[in-house]
Amino acid sequence: MRKIERKESLVRFGKRLKGIREAANVTQEQIHYATGITQPYISAVESGALTIGLSHIAVLAEFFGLEEYELFQYKSQIPEPDQLKKNITSFLKRNDIDPSTFLKKGLTHLLKGKVLSSKFFTTPKYTSEIRSFLYERFDANFTTTAISQALENLRKQGLVDKIATDKKSKFQYKSKE
Repeated sequence: MRKIERKESLVRFGKRLKGIREAANVTQEQIHYATGITQPYISAVESGALTIGLSHIAVLAEFFGLEEYELFQYKSQIPEPDQLKKNITSFLKRNDIDPSTFLKKGLTHLLKGKVLSSKFFTTPKYTSEIRSFLYERFDANFTTTAISQALENLRKQGLVDKIATDKKSKFQYKSKE
């Protein structure tokens, strides 16, 4: 029998956790919001740099709607994304967590981390265009209102320009030069 090094085990667990999280299309920040496990801790576990405690394993398994042992089944397929999303929704409901706030945590991260740095956002876009882009590229479905609110927050941070158009109450957004 091959001896498994501790570091190797941590890396395998981290890869499994990250794969499940990415299949569920949730961010480390969203997990923090829903479970209280901090984003830097989740990042360190996913990179294999930190050992995870049993209580955190139990919370993460509950969050994803899995049994604890499923987080350790490194050779097993990642559960289906749709099932993971349903399980997370159930977790949110059971724990009285506002789904809209949970989704906004993911939207802001998605816009800040993926969209602002893309060529897509170098020219002005309406929120409806941004909504379509998010759905087609990331399979992320948000309302135009939620997108507008997230973009307004990013504008206040100095990351996005808000451009008035000839259409009443319609604006376009683009990444700050």
